[in-house]
Amino acid sequence: ASPVYHYGSDVAGFFGLVGALGALAAPLAGKLVDARGSRYALTISLALALVAYALLGVGGGYLAGLVLGIILLDVGVQSAHISNQTLVFSLRPEARSRLNTVYMTGYFTGGSLGSVIGGLAWMHYGWPGVCTVGSVFVLLALALHRYYGRTEVA
Repeated sequence: ASPVYHYGSDVAGFFGLVGALGALAAPLAGKLVDARGSRYALTISLALALVAYALLGVGGGYLAGLVLGIILLDVGVQSAHISNQTLVFSLRPEARSRLNTVYMTGYFTGGSLGSVIGGLAWMHYGWPGVCTVGSVFVLLALALHRYYGRTEVA
């Protein structure tokens, strides 16, 4: 609701509703994992997130660009999370709780680091810096996925 965009609290509330669309993608992501496997679903999810950052970088100054970018990013991140959890749970079913603890610790640690680095990018480079940092993180995830995900577990 920054004065730069001249949006009020109603538009800020609208973005909260837009963010809820990512939750609607969860069943679709689960079906994709079941149909094609977690590796394929994770690749698609990360590709969506990368497209989202590109769209946000180019069209982030427009309401439509922000809305579409946020939806794609949320769907990509939620779907990647589901794909990763499916993979983690399939590793050793008898150790699900411990594996989930390790995964979720890494998930939130990564989110915290991303917030700090994204904040620094905003301070020094503005919106293009934030979108670049997000894109770099997604590219890193794709590289790690390609390197470590050579065999399908789930």
